[in-house]
Amino acid sequence: MSDIKTALTNALETHRLDDDDLNSIKNHHWDYWYFPESPNLTDNDIKNQYSELDQEILRNASFVKNLPTDYSTSGIIDLTSNWIDLQDFGWKMINEPSSENEKALQKWTNEQKKIFDENSENICVQVIVHN
Repeated sequence: MSDIKTALTNALETHRLDDDDLNSIKNHHWDYWYFPESPNLTDNDIKNQYSELDQEILRNASFVKNLPTDYSTSGIIDLTSNWIDLQDFGWKMINEPSSENEKALQKWTNEQKKIFDENSENICVQVIVHN
């Protein structure tokens, strides 16, 4: 991948909120995104292969196989631009804490592991989206 930031932006843009589109309002969407200050992913393979990248990208990009073993997220946009989210597995913030949310989190954790395993050779970039 020659330009990680462009690929990231293109993947995210698919899910930008359109206030005039009811489907956009009902589905996963964001109105702005940014890179987290921490935790930094610090993947030396990315730094070595893509040293020309912006420092912000370098701090937030990793080969999936190099992610920390305890790395977790609440959402993933896959290579086909599908947004897969903890809420898709039944998580509801208003129900916290609940046995339903515990079950949803376990299902999500299993799905996240499966996605990570299937994409171990791909690059991921962590961002925070406001939705």
